[in-house]
Amino acid sequence: MMRKKIPIVLASILKPVNDSRMLFKLGFSLRETNKYHLNIIGFSSKKKCKVKNIQFIDIFSKNRTHPSRVLVPFRFIFHLFRIKPRVVVVGTFELLPAAVLGKWMLSYKLLYDVQENYLWNLQYNQTQSGLKKVLGKILVYFFERFSRPFIDHFIFAERCFTAEMPANKNHTVIENKACMPENLLPPFTLGQSQAPQFLLTGTISRVYGVSTAINWFICLRDVLPEARLHVIGHCPLPSYAAELQAKVSMHPGINLQLSPDPLPHSHVLSQIRLADVLLLPYRQLPSIKDKIPTKLYEGIAHQKPILISENKVWEEMLQKYPAGIGIDFKDTTRIKTNWEKFSRMEFYQVAPGNEVSWEAEKKSFQQLIERFL
Repeated sequence: MMRKKIPIVLASILKPVNDSRMLFKLGFSLRETNKYHLNIIGFSSKKKCKVKNIQFIDIFSKNRTHPSRVLVPFRFIFHLFRIKPRVVVVGTFELLPAAVLGKWMLSYKLLYDVQENYLWNLQYNQTQSGLKKVLGKILVYFFERFSRPFIDHFIFAERCFTAEMPANKNHTVIENKACMPENLLPPFTLGQSQAPQFLLTGTISRVYGVSTAINWFICLRDVLPEARLHVIGHCPLPSYAAELQAKVSMHPGINLQLSPDPLPHSHVLSQIRLADVLLLPYRQLPSIKDKIPTKLYEGIAHQKPILISENKVWEEMLQKYPAGIGIDFKDTTRIKTNWEKFSRMEFYQVAPGNEVSWEAEKKSFQQLIERFL
């Protein structure tokens, strides 16, 4: 007689159902054990997901400020009663109250996958201001603080969260490391390439240094007139997307592919593979500087030469291989010197390994779920 699979829910409202962490990392890690009936609940993806042995459930499809968002917790609870899961992993603070209520009635284990320090993001990332910022911080604090006693375990996507959230003692760090490609390259140099393809990808916003990097690249074109820059990613603010479009309209070497919705992770990875150089121009805000960007893991895993903002921790990661250098994107006087140094480097004399690979994190997550069954 075939053993019935254990129902598990992975849920978020801020991320699409095909989010890279929720689906490709956590979801696929559980699916390969063949023990679970996996349900992924989240934001509607434009492209309908079909993955064997995983059920996708959309509970929201409007823009983030749409009034119908207040109904999301009720839809979530409805699906929890329908699925009757043994374990629920919630990936956003917004679903915590509903998840706690569902736990009280259905007696499942509740895990909170902390992907962001939402309080610090609101404080430092300049996405909200005035009353909206104050109300946002109150809401996050209230949801996270009063849900804490009912959460069986916390999953930290960043190691720095252990210092930033000391009250969440029962935690496991499972970082956003990369799924490694099958084949690794021998060491190489950029050499005398006159038309390198630069890529800037991820969330397209001011705090990630996008405008500064575009200014830097425009000046670099004085040194490398044939260089090309591709900016691709999720740009949540239409006003910022319009500002960037206006900024690059007179510069044919820059191509923008901005989307109001998160892009499929497979598309982003395909662009990383095609690029010659990856730009990671993050601003050094308290909410960013201690985190390890997912794009840094992915860039190293795919053996891309990387130019990143100056940051001791990130630069130490790069030096090991070496994978690139840290630069000040605001300092346009050193562009020629930095490029000459960068283009002479022999990249990836040491091949990337487990330190950037999802494999070790996968085992930790599989063992953690087993522990709560």
